Amino acid sequence: MATVTSSADRAPEALWRDEFRHGFGSADAAHAVRTRPTTVAAVEFAADGGDWCTLPERVAALAAHVQRWDSLGAIPENSSEWTYAFGSTPQESRIMALTAAVRVTVPQQILNRQFSCYLQASLDYCCRTRLGEEMEGEEESVNGDEKYLNDALLFNSLRVLGWLRVPRRIFWTEELKLALRRKMKQYVRDVITGDYEASGRFETLRCWKDQTILPWLQSALIISSLTDPEEEQEMERWSQRLQHWLADTYCEVRNEEIFELVADYPDSHEAVLELRYVLQQSNCGSHEFPTLQLPYERLRNALRSALVRRVCHAGATTSQIIDVYIATIKVMRVMDPSDRLLQVVAEPVRLYLQTRLDTVRCITTSLTDADQGGELYEELRRQDAKPLEHVTVDSDDEEEPPTMDWQPRPSIHQPKGTFLETLSTNNNADGDILAMLVSIYGSKDLFVNEYRLMLADKLLASVDYNTDKEVHTLELLKLRFGESSMRNCEVMIKDMDDSKRANTNIQGSLKSRGTTSSTVDAAIISHIFWPTLHSDSLVHHPRIQVKLDDFSTMYANLKNPRKLVWMHQLGTVQLELDVIEDGPNGEPVIMTKEFSCSPLLATLISHFEDRTEWTAEDLSNETGVASHAIKKRMIYWINHRVITVHITPAGVTVYNLATLASHEENDAHGSPQHLASEDDDLHDHTVSISAQQDQEMDVFLSYVVGMLTNLGQLPLKTIHNNLKTFVTGSDVRYDKTPQQLSAFLQNLCRQERLECGPDGMYKLFKK
Repeated sequence: MATVTSSADRAPEALWRDEFRHGFGSADAAHAVRTRPTTVAAVEFAADGGDWCTLPERVAALAAHVQRWDSLGAIPENSSEWTYAFGSTPQESRIMALTAAVRVTVPQQILNRQFSCYLQASLDYCCRTRLGEEMEGEEESVNGDEKYLNDALLFNSLRVLGWLRVPRRIFWTEELKLALRRKMKQYVRDVITGDYEASGRFETLRCWKDQTILPWLQSALIISSLTDPEEEQEMERWSQRLQHWLADTYCEVRNEEIFELVADYPDSHEAVLELRYVLQQSNCGSHEFPTLQLPYERLRNALRSALVRRVCHAGATTSQIIDVYIATIKVMRVMDPSDRLLQVVAEPVRLYLQTRLDTVRCITTSLTDADQGGELYEELRRQDAKPLEHVTVDSDDEEEPPTMDWQPRPSIHQPKGTFLETLSTNNNADGDILAMLVSIYGSKDLFVNEYRLMLADKLLASVDYNTDKEVHTLELLKLRFGESSMRNCEVMIKDMDDSKRANTNIQGSLKSRGTTSSTVDAAIISHIFWPTLHSDSLVHHPRIQVKLDDFSTMYANLKNPRKLVWMHQLGTVQLELDVIEDGPNGEPVIMTKEFSCSPLLATLISHFEDRTEWTAEDLSNETGVASHAIKKRMIYWINHRVITVHITPAGVTVYNLATLASHEENDAHGSPQHLASEDDDLHDHTVSISAQQDQEMDVFLSYVVGMLTNLGQLPLKTIHNNLKTFVTGSDVRYDKTPQQLSAFLQNLCRQERLECGPDGMYKLFKK
C-alpha cells in the first residue's frame, strides 16, 4: 500500500515520471501504476495523439474524468490511486496528477503540433466569418476543416482541467502566441504589401485586431465579463501584447520592402510617415521576445543591406545610384531628423560612389541641366538654401574645437518609445542634400572644376552666344559654392559676351567697306581662365584658311595689339552639300542637305572639290592629321552617302566623291557603303579632360617625388593622406580622389619616373 505524501519541492510531472518509469520493480507496483485513473485517462488521450481534428473531444474526455472524480470526494486512506498528493485539496491533486500524466504520456512535440494546428484553423475561420470573406477555390478544404472545430467544447474543457490558469497553461500558451503572431503577419502582409500611397493602414489593422482577434481571444480564455478585476487585467495584458505584436509585425513587413519604399519616394510619403509612427509604437520592446533587435536597428540593417545588394554593383548606373541616395536621405530624415541613422545606412553607398569615375560629373549635370531636371536641379533653386561654408554635415568633422558645454548626441538605441521626441529636440544636422553629396569627396572644388569643364563645352557649342541660362545657373551656384570659387566661370561667360560684340563689330566693319560679310564667327577666350582645350594641329583647306586669316586681320585692327591664336580642330561648320538620297519611288536622287560638322570634317570634304579621288595617306599629308584618324572621320561622310570607299588589291584605302553612277555600281556589286557608326566626332568634348587632369596633377609631382625620396616606397593611401596634409595651406589645394591620384601615379610609371611593385608600393624609378 502506498503512502500518500506531499511534495512541494518537485514538479508533479517529474514525480509522476519517476514512478511511471521506475515503479515497475514488482508486478503489484506495475499493476498499480497502470490501473490508476490518471494513467488510464492519459493513455486514452494519447491513443489518437497524431490528429488535431479530435482534440476537442479528447480534451473533453479528460474533463469528464475530472468531473467524475470530483464526486469521489477525499482520497481513501488505503487508496493506491497515487503515491504523492500534489495539491492542498483532492480535486487539485487529481488535476495536477492528470496533467503530469498527460505530459509524460504524450510527446511534447505532438501535443504542441495539435494545439498549434487547431488554434490556427480556429483563427482562420474566425477571421473569415467576422470579415465576411469568401475563399474562392478553397471552399471544399475550408468546409472540411470547419466541421472539426468546436471552440466551446475545447475551451470549456480546458477551463475544467484548469489549463487556462497561468500556472498550468502548459500545453497551448506558446502555441497560442505563435498562432496569433502568424495570423497577424499573414493579415498585415495582405493589407500593406506594395501599398505605399494610402494612409491609415495601421489604424485599419488596429481595428481588425480589436474587432476580430480580441473577441476570439476572450472566448478562448473563457472571459465572460470584464467586471472581474483579474479578468480585466488579463485582457489588458493581452491587448497590450497584441498591440506590440501588431506594430512589430508591421515594421517587419515594411522592412522587407524598405528599398521599394525609398525608391518610390515621395510617392511613398504617407507610408513613410506611418512607418515612423509605428516604429515609435514598436520601440517599447516586449518581455516575451527579449532577444529581438530594437526596431530602429532592424530598419537600419534592412535598408543598409538592401542598398548594398540593389545599388552598389556595376549593373546600376551612377545617376540611378545618386537618385536612390537622395531618396534615402529624404526618407531617413523623416525617420530620424538628426541624421544618425542616415550616416550608418548610407555609408556603403557613399563609399561606392567614391569609386565611380563619373560621380562628380553626374552630380554636376543633375545640378545644372534643366533638361534632366530632377531632385538636384530643384535643390539648387531652393529659397532657404545656405552656402556650403555654413552647412555642417557631420559635427565630428568640424575644425572648431568643442566648447566646455559640448554634449554628445543621445544613443539611437532608446529602450522606450520617446525616440522621435528626443530626435526633434536634438536636431544638429542642418546639412541639405547638396551638402551631403559634396561631403562624399569632402571638397567642393571637385564640383566647381567639373562645372567649369561642362560650362566650357556648353559655351563653345553655342552658335548664338546666348548665355542667359548659364548666367542664371552661375548666380545660383555662387550662392551655394561662393563667389570666389566661381570667378573663372564668370570670366568664361564674359568672354562669350565680348566675343559676340567683337563679331558684331567685325561684321559691321566689313559691311561699311562694301565687302561681303564674313562667314566666320569666333569665340574669343582668355585661355588663362579656361580649362585646357584640345589643341591638335590641323592644316585647313586653303579656302577655309583664307576666311580665317581675313577674320584675324580685322580683329587685329580692332583690338591692336592683340592677335588671335586659332584652335583649329574646335568649332562647328555649317555646310550645304548635294548628297544621294532615296527618292519617292525608291530610286536614288540628288538632294541638297545641311550638315553641322567639325572643322576637320569640313576640311576633308572641301578637298574633294579640288579632285574627286583621294587616298587616306594623301588626305593625311594635306591636313597634317594621322591617317588612322582620317579613316575614322571619313566614315561620317560615307554613312551620309557623300563619299564612297574601296580598297585596292595593294591594301590602299581610296575615297571617291559619290555620284549616281557610282551609287548604282555599288548597288549592282552589293558593296556595303554604310559602315559602323563612328560619327562621335560631333559629340567630342571641346575640353581635353585628360590634358586638364594632367595639368592639375603636375603641380603635385614635386610633393610626390619629395615624399618618395625622404620616406622611401609608399602605398597609394599613404601618398594620398600625405598630400592632403602637406598641400593644405599652400597656394595649391589638393582635392583629388584616390582614383585620380592612382591614374596620375600610373602615368608617371609609364613615363619611367616611378615604379610600382606587385604589392602596390610606389618608389622612384632607378635607371
